[in-house]
Amino acid sequence: MYRRAGAFALLIGGVVFAQDIHLKTRTLQGGSATGPTGDTTGDTDTATVHKIVQFDHAAGADDLDSFSRDGITVVAALPDNAVVVAAPGGQLPPRPGVRWIGGLQPSDKLSPLLGLAFQQPEDTAAVIVEFHADVTAGQQETVGGAEQVALLRPAVLRSNHALVQATAAQLAALALHDEVAYLFPADPALLTDAEAIACAGIASNAGIIGQYANIVHGWSLDADNAAHLGYFFSSVTPKVPALTVQSEVVRAFSEWAKHTNLIFQPVAIASSPRTVTVKFVSGAHGDPWPFDGPGGTLAHTFYPVPINTETIAGDMHLDADENWHAGGDIDIYSVALHEAGHAIGLGHSDKPGDVMYPYYRSHSALSANDIGAAQTLYGLPDSGASAAPVTKPANPTGSGATPPAPVALRMVLDPGPASTTLSGISVTGTLSGGTAPYSVQWQTDHGSSGKALVQTSSQAATSFTASGITLVNGANAITVTAFDAAQKSTSEVATVVLQAPSGAGPALPVGIKATNPAASVFPVNGAFLTVSGTATGVAGISRVTWQTAAGASGVAAGTDHWQASQIPLLTGTNTIVLKAWDTKGNSAWTALVATRR
Repeated sequence: MYRRAGAFALLIGGVVFAQDIHLKTRTLQGGSATGPTGDTTGDTDTATVHKIVQFDHAAGADDLDSFSRDGITVVAALPDNAVVVAAPGGQLPPRPGVRWIGGLQPSDKLSPLLGLAFQQPEDTAAVIVEFHADVTAGQQETVGGAEQVALLRPAVLRSNHALVQATAAQLAALALHDEVAYLFPADPALLTDAEAIACAGIASNAGIIGQYANIVHGWSLDADNAAHLGYFFSSVTPKVPALTVQSEVVRAFSEWAKHTNLIFQPVAIASSPRTVTVKFVSGAHGDPWPFDGPGGTLAHTFYPVPINTETIAGDMHLDADENWHAGGDIDIYSVALHEAGHAIGLGHSDKPGDVMYPYYRSHSALSANDIGAAQTLYGLPDSGASAAPVTKPANPTGSGATPPAPVALRMVLDPGPASTTLSGISVTGTLSGGTAPYSVQWQTDHGSSGKALVQTSSQAATSFTASGITLVNGANAITVTAFDAAQKSTSEVATVVLQAPSGAGPALPVGIKATNPAASVFPVNGAFLTVSGTATGVAGISRVTWQTAAGASGVAAGTDHWQASQIPLLTGTNTIVLKAWDTKGNSAWTALVATRR
């Protein structure tokens, strides 16, 4: 991307963590000759500009402000209670609460995986050089020139990353440079794969956490030896059917849960303890990292307790302005799978091909390395964990009486004209029952979608208006879906026929609709699925293709009337994207969600 952001975390003042500093190469322990001693507040190495500064508390705003006043730049955060700074001349004035000051050793900058790449001294390997965040492009080139290695910069790389093809001796020489923070294996596909997405890194209020850091914190285990986590959808993108978005994110949670002692269950409110709240939001949205629209930062996720406080721990924010898809670019499941790894406490892997590698692409499953990292935090699955349903809250009245069943969420669409000559219309309706507040989304069977305006009157009646609905010539099925605060939903469909003026073409060149199954979300018993439907296009339909979120794909038989047969299904939720193409290369798509029992 260009620069697709990954997970973010906050170091909250007042929370005291363990006093070790965790690197991927070693753990700096209290009392060691090269680590914190408990009483060292400075070092004598003035040649090193970049320093590790560990506090006896989690670094807070006052600590960061004191660095700024002294002309010192914080370039990274480092578990636990430490930051990495750039100090001019290597000088750090005394400051309260500092427990230890030191530097990264050259051996700390070499990924443990690099030793596997070299058999002979002349062997070379593709390696990513991570520079400290304050090192300019010119300074990076100076380092590369000094060691006679060319710094390659594919467009997908982060600005503080460069790709080199180097020998073990050249990497060791690069690690001697203060500007270099870490060296780790490069995915060779980064040179050719324009679809690779860069995760900007795990951040805190002190800065990005370096690739050299080792994250060792996860959610605590409950009495049954499992970590029970809730999930709550605060908002979803209107560019994909709401139920599809939810099913793809839940499928990502399930992929992690099936390999270790994690149990994800839906909850009624976002503020519930140990809850991962999922939000699709735009621009500034209440945290320090606003989204920047299509083609920029993709998502960020907050680490679990204790690195973050309970109110934000584990929350996943995704940029609503991106061009999200289910089973295509940008794939909701693949991004959610990576971000969910951060939500359960995993940092970035050094191994290409892992879901948690800092440059991610479409994935259908976790690697053995991803699974091993999760099991390090939570253990093997089924080792005493219980997947029993969440216990219902006790009757608050204490009377012992069974509380009344909640009233189901209900929607009534106002009858509108069955046909129109207008290419854009509005649909209105009312909501009742369920648990307020409500949200409403709409989508047509020709790919248009959006959110409705929900209004509650003084008489507590709730109405909504879905505006700006684009129609194409012929029949248009408009699916309106309402959600309440308990994440219950209900849908209604309105059909409107657009009668185009004489001589006018359709509002959109291509349309596709699945007619069997007619529902967009449905259960399936078998291992394969057959879908049929219709497609329309001004220039004529040339083909209809299908693709599953697991990576299977094919071409349907027929064009205007088509049938896609033998679509393979995994046990659980399956998203199938159907796309129609006309003879001029225009396309439209629709998505189905099949749950295989």
